[in-house]
Amino acid sequence: MLDVAEIQAVKAIIETGSIKKAAHVLNTTQPTLSKLLLRLEDRLGATLFHRSRRGMTPTPAGTFVAKSATGIVTELSKIERQVSSMADEGPASIRLGVGPIVEHLFLSDVLASHLAEFPQTRIDIRTETADTLQQLVLSGEIDLAAGPFDDAEVDPRLHALPIAEEPILYVARPGHPLFDEDRQWGLAELTKLPLATPHSPTSVNKQMTPTSQPADSLADAGIRCENYGTLMTLARKLDLIVPGPLSLFEDVLQDGSLKTIPTSFTLMWKCACLVRPETLYADPLQRLVDRFADIPKR
Repeated sequence: MLDVAEIQAVKAIIETGSIKKAAHVLNTTQPTLSKLLLRLEDRLGATLFHRSRRGMTPTPAGTFVAKSATGIVTELSKIERQVSSMADEGPASIRLGVGPIVEHLFLSDVLASHLAEFPQTRIDIRTETADTLQQLVLSGEIDLAAGPFDDAEVDPRLHALPIAEEPILYVARPGHPLFDEDRQWGLAELTKLPLATPHSPTSVNKQMTPTSQPADSLADAGIRCENYGTLMTLARKLDLIVPGPLSLFEDVLQDGSLKTIPTSFTLMWKCACLVRPETLYADPLQRLVDRFADIPKR
């Protein structure tokens, strides 16, 4: 049966094109790697590489081993990390993914509370779109994600634990020309104007009317950025429209630097914590999920 070291050796040789370079990548010696490969080919009864002066090129069998085994190595890595996280002392590190609104709205409060209880924990954070975050949770590259996940779009292998739900506002600087007209604006009208927004999540796109398209595909001008601080700063200076949940704009609406645009429609922002079921067996990870659920209610 193939072991992880053999799989990694085949992949490294394919990626580098030589046993010498692969040995360097794997932190081993060339003779050791050569012997490993010869023993593997002998045991399988198949040649995995064509040898030439130009280097090593995989045979169909070698390519098959590398491609087929990639998922196995990933799953073994996930098992190892999960078992480690379930140890008595809990995980020494947490890989967290968040959407841009979560990052701006309440991530700092969640982290401060969590690190007060688990001060020795290292937390690595990635800010991504909802689709990317779901794939990262599925692959085991992050332990959990908090963002705008729609229950209907969540992979059945994952749990989506609700955090918050709020109406979406559209805001702009008080001097924006659209305030010159005393009326309500439709969704199709606003999405054709220059926007300052993250890439629209599925949960918002599904609420668009049949005659509208996702905001990402309409306006020829505008800004797409996952950092809401940058988006709101630009909106204060330029004629850009920023959509987002109500609580995101409380401070800027109060100080008058941005103003709510009257609209004839209602969209909702839904936020959930996305995890693999086994993640919840590790107490620090479960506690982090609980904190995400509690913060918006304070």
